[in-house]
Amino acid sequence: MLRAAVILPAILLVTLGACQREQKAISEDLPATRAAKAQADAQTIASAARQYQATFGALPDSIQDLTEARTVSGVSGGPFLARIPDPPAGWSAYQYIKQGDRFTVTSSGGGASVAAP
Repeated sequence: MLRAAVILPAILLVTLGACQREQKAISEDLPATRAAKAQADAQTIASAARQYQATFGALPDSIQDLTEARTVSGVSGGPFLARIPDPPAGWSAYQYIKQGDRFTVTSSGGGASVAAP
């Protein structure tokens, strides 16, 4: 009986610690991981847009232009991305916004947002 009285509280403490670590992973680590993935994806898309620009001398008109082989003024290139990455769960689709000779790739979710370049 005394042995059970010692072992049961020990098991409860271990279980409580595991639950707290799991809660931290859900509330802190998982959102941070999703934001890091979104930032990495945005950087990958931005890099592809710069490669497109280096190849053709102009930025792509849309994010889909990065996934297609093209010939522009006799220059062939692409695709620069096999596909547009899927954003993390709960995040918006990646948006490519071209403004003159500049561009931005954005996404948001979980109270955070990312942008590249």
